[in-house]
Amino acid sequence: MTTTEGKRATYKKRYEPGDDGLRFQDLTYTGNFVGMEPVVDGIKGDRMMKERAKSGVLERVSKEDVLRDEFTIPELNDLNNYLAWNIWDVLVMRATEGVSGMIPRQEYEILAFMHEFYRWPEILRMTTKEVGAQGIMDIGASARREIGTKVNAVHDWCIGAVGFGMGRCGLLALEVIGPDDYIGESNEILKFMQRVLWGKRQDGFILNSQDNYRCQIHEPDFLSQITSQIEPIENGSPKHSAFTQFNAAAELLSFLDHYDCRLGLGDTGPYELPDGQLLILRDLFVNEEAFHWSDVCDDEGLPHCYTLALTIDPEKMSLAEIRVNDISTTFTRPKNYIEAITGGAVFAREKWDTPMGEVYPIKIDDLADHLGRVQSATLKLYSKTARMNRRDLIWNGQYVYYVDMILPHLRLAGTYEKACQDYDLWEIDQRVANYYYDITKRGFAQATVPSKIFSGAGYLPFSEDADRRNSKGRWL
Repeated sequence: MTTTEGKRATYKKRYEPGDDGLRFQDLTYTGNFVGMEPVVDGIKGDRMMKERAKSGVLERVSKEDVLRDEFTIPELNDLNNYLAWNIWDVLVMRATEGVSGMIPRQEYEILAFMHEFYRWPEILRMTTKEVGAQGIMDIGASARREIGTKVNAVHDWCIGAVGFGMGRCGLLALEVIGPDDYIGESNEILKFMQRVLWGKRQDGFILNSQDNYRCQIHEPDFLSQITSQIEPIENGSPKHSAFTQFNAAAELLSFLDHYDCRLGLGDTGPYELPDGQLLILRDLFVNEEAFHWSDVCDDEGLPHCYTLALTIDPEKMSLAEIRVNDISTTFTRPKNYIEAITGGAVFAREKWDTPMGEVYPIKIDDLADHLGRVQSATLKLYSKTARMNRRDLIWNGQYVYYVDMILPHLRLAGTYEKACQDYDLWEIDQRVANYYYDITKRGFAQATVPSKIFSGAGYLPFSEDADRRNSKGRWL
């Protein structure tokens, strides 16, 4: 007898007003709330953070709010605090994911964090000027009728959580900026994030955690086109094995192509279907043309993205809670939902801009050929990566973060080429180039920054009387 046999699914209770949700971890968060009750993870943690906010920016906001040019200082501080908690909430369960035996991930991450905070504001400002604030919201809305798009939860979240939150945190820890420096630039980053996410969700929230960890962004008629092609799968059958094996292999390649980070993966959902099943849509980006090392993926004829649609029987696994968090990752309790998969479909999008009408389905029985090519590309990419020196690995990884996190938005805005030509997107800022030599000293990348990020102690608030026009006027 399995541990869930005879039990019933209770996950819908998580959506009832006042429900605290389950605890997915025993750790708690303090951040800027020293002396107060520690904040927990999940639904209860979200509610605690909203209750401590001094503005209404964490509640459902209107289109007019989103179109305003900038946030107030209280709003900036509320976003700073919430993003710091949210970062802890999604990353502390995956803390070891930042350690790789082949790729110096912690080193490239901290360089990218700081590079983003310095460089993104002028590029995002230019992009907003080109298409307007409504145009940025429309970029977010485009994801409502697409699969295989990087305008997804993790990329959109990264604009604010990583570019602003972790970037500012890293520079504060390095003591090269002060708490009231770059307020104008912080506003640029956070406004861009808010507009994209609000346009995508269209329910007044911007983050999945604000909505009990739901990312239900797709239009119903678009979803019906996907669900109509789902094939039934029985646990233990050849179809189940083929589907789950392909998912694992494509996920591994999408991870490796993005230098061991989650920018290559994107879940949306859960969507409750008429028969009570839950649908998760999973984009696996196995061939990003912006990266020169993706040539091995080209050699195997791989598409830009595979999208998997999978249905889960919540009763079969006695589902107690499901979260699609803000880094586009699905977590459940009980943890293993593989045996509860009851249906699946696979689609391929050849290029990032391939029209939806040209996205094609792949029958589960025909996945063997695709699986072989995915596995071959993975082996080639491991071999290529193993030959690279440490500096190349760090700067390549830095580019994955610094470029790819805003790449989908620049592409859709039509400003990517302008960012490259007029704003030197692919160049390294001299300050960040010099930090390359500082981050390995005194355990800065391996200990100092992670402790500041995971404890929340590094996300210092802006002063209440700070000038929102502040940049950095002096280096003393």
